[in-house]
Amino acid sequence: MAILIGLIFFLAVGYFAFTFGQCVAKFSRLDKLINKKILGVVFLSLYVGYVYTNQAMIIEVFMAPLK
Repeated sequence: MAILIGLIFFLAVGYFAFTFGQCVAKFSRLDKLINKKILGVVFLSLYVGYVYTNQAMIIEVFMAPLK
């Protein structure tokens, strides 16, 4: 059950990172130079990289309530 909750949370925050990247592109007018989706993918890849590098700590935090 904890894995399902973690997966849903991971996907939801990933979608947020993607749309936030698009908002940053629109707000800063970078969308005039590059496509908004490109910056969305950049933000998404930064999020996935952050989760990958800190995965041991994230798993520990998710499993703490179950102990």
